[in-house]
Amino acid sequence: AIAELVDNSLQSGASISEVICEEKEFDVGSQRRARTHRLAVIDNGCGMDEDTLRIALQFGNGTRLEDREGIGRFGMGLPNSSLSQATRVEVYTWQNGIDNAIFSYLDIDEISRGDMDEVPEPVHKSVPTQWINHSETVSESRSGTIVLWSNLDKLRWKQAKTLFNHSEFLIGRMYRRPINN
Repeated sequence: AIAELVDNSLQSGASISEVICEEKEFDVGSQRRARTHRLAVIDNGCGMDEDTLRIALQFGNGTRLEDREGIGRFGMGLPNSSLSQATRVEVYTWQNGIDNAIFSYLDIDEISRGDMDEVPEPVHKSVPTQWINHSETVSESRSGTIVLWSNLDKLRWKQAKTLFNHSEFLIGRMYRRPINN
């Protein structure tokens, strides 16, 4: 699922793609354990405008549907990969500096309650300070995107260290050529 977001980063021309986990203490049985609470994939790609962001969050839609050369031509990557791991996905994206970031999201709980029946119109919204502080990319890039997963209900590896160890190996193998370049 993370690889789908890395694919999107590569196709948007990103030279840097960061995966950042935020942990929180949870009760697991009779013990308190650190578990990944939120996960963000942050890149310095070309970012998206309002129309592209809204399309990117729709199932079966996208800007590369006719592109037979690319890897993101089915319009399922962002929403499907995200909601396969979390019940909420938020996207912050900007094209002319981080101060111009726009935001939209999908939330399974809102959809289930009938409160959401389409992708919300993107709005201008500041990128939360914590993601600016966690990232080496955000504050320096003229354009980029943050895909933030929360309410992680399907993560295979619950602890950030385990998730990173497995993801580093898998992503490193999948993207060995772009990493090498």
